[in-house]
Amino acid sequence: MKTLKELLEVKKSLVLVFILMLTISCEDYLKDELLSDISVDFLYSTQEGMEAATVGLYTLNRDIYTNNTLENNALALVPQAKSDLAFGFISGHLSFFARLGWGIDQNSFGTRRLDQFWQHFYRIVDRSNAIIEAAENVQFTDQATKNRLIGEARCFRANSYFTLYRQFNNIFITTEPTTPENAFNKPENKSSEQEIFALLNEDLDFAINNLEWTTNQPGRWTQAAARHLKAKVAMWEGNLVEAGLQADEVINNTNYMLEPTTATVFDGDLNHSESLFVVQFKEDAIGGGSRNQMNFSLMPRYHLNPGVEFSIENGGRGNGTLMLNEYVRDLLQQDPNDNRDDGNYYITTYRYNDVNNLPPGKQVGDPVDRYDESGGTTERNNFYRTMNPGCIKFRQEDGDPTQASMISNIMVYRLAETYLIGAEAYMLTDPGKSLRYLNAIRVRANAAPRTMPVDMQAIMDERARELAFEGQRFYFIKRTGTFFSQIQQFAGNDRSQNQARGRVEPFHDNWPIPIAELNLLGPNYPQNDGYPE
Repeated sequence: MKTLKELLEVKKSLVLVFILMLTISCEDYLKDELLSDISVDFLYSTQEGMEAATVGLYTLNRDIYTNNTLENNALALVPQAKSDLAFGFISGHLSFFARLGWGIDQNSFGTRRLDQFWQHFYRIVDRSNAIIEAAENVQFTDQATKNRLIGEARCFRANSYFTLYRQFNNIFITTEPTTPENAFNKPENKSSEQEIFALLNEDLDFAINNLEWTTNQPGRWTQAAARHLKAKVAMWEGNLVEAGLQADEVINNTNYMLEPTTATVFDGDLNHSESLFVVQFKEDAIGGGSRNQMNFSLMPRYHLNPGVEFSIENGGRGNGTLMLNEYVRDLLQQDPNDNRDDGNYYITTYRYNDVNNLPPGKQVGDPVDRYDESGGTTERNNFYRTMNPGCIKFRQEDGDPTQASMISNIMVYRLAETYLIGAEAYMLTDPGKSLRYLNAIRVRANAAPRTMPVDMQAIMDERARELAFEGQRFYFIKRTGTFFSQIQQFAGNDRSQNQARGRVEPFHDNWPIPIAELNLLGPNYPQNDGYPE
């Protein structure tokens, strides 16, 4: 097996091949022209090439986080914005999504950006299909290596199809990679739910049976991550027994455990025992390293307060694009000992740090005087702009606080969510286990443990406190059938910027298939209900 350093040496050429394969026209596709010393034949006919092609999937997977279709590279935060936890203050961009103006017509600002999600995940599917198919004809040194690479590709395919299904609903699945022979074939209809979930489970079962529990290369798919994803799939199928069994397997594996305190969950590179799948941005990580602006979008402009300048302690540079709304802030304040909002997951208190511009009577380290959120328009707007609590789950602790872009790894799946999946799965059949799983999360946050019984409201609230802005909330409220009611009740803020509550419609829990993509499908391919054809 190639070392990570050796794999990264071929990645630059590999990425060029991937870009060419994914963007050129069919006519150009047929030209016989060697554009790189790493050929397609090398990628899909040798073990070394297959290793490199698999690393390329991790490179492709990162693209959604650095996509600049939206200003501030905020595209990856669209699912977070379409939830009941989000408050967007700045006009346009992500706050536009947070207010759900996107769902009004097919030509709205928001729908024109959703094509990036459709294209991104279908690209990953296509290259995963190529690896899975080609592996059957490649000579490997051992069967375990072959099955590991196929298992990683099948995890990517399952995760991509699962995400597409939860976003767009009317999707089509295929296990064939794009070739000159099938490039112009158009799907005539969506795939059935039975077909989609059959493939998801087939892929994940293979991965579970062939991936190791841990890997010495952080960021790669493991058996634990595959089981976690299978538990999520089972919840969507309504198979609570399977979801509980998969959650148990991960929770009981000694390689994985909750971080002892919330203070360390999002510290450093995130590659610790609670992490199940982390997108790597650090230099020399699998797939390479680059910058993202997730943190920039999730922090307010606190530096506009006199006596305050950018600092890592205050959360780094912020733009105030998308922040916690009153619903989740109130949940965090229900227990004064809950430390998730003490600068561990979220920052609620900003401190004076500009010694040359301190207001009279203030010292460095004092809490910044708060604007009145319940006051007049100016006072309220100043609070939202500069004082609204921010999310620091994407902050780079050793980064330059004045820079919008940071090199920080992105947590996708972690053990805390596995516990909450287990708590929900066992809520009715094993209330004692459900309570233990839920309280494991609360006690770690220094919050008072709950008593019996655990109900869906408790699960919903705890997921909001623990997982806010990690990209799972939209899917959760859609799965539980609470999307419409939660948005109507909680989106935006009570006192202003709550346009989402009046605009949301029940059918908005499915994203519209972008018109440009719909035009590439068969003439009778169905748009999601509620949207114009």
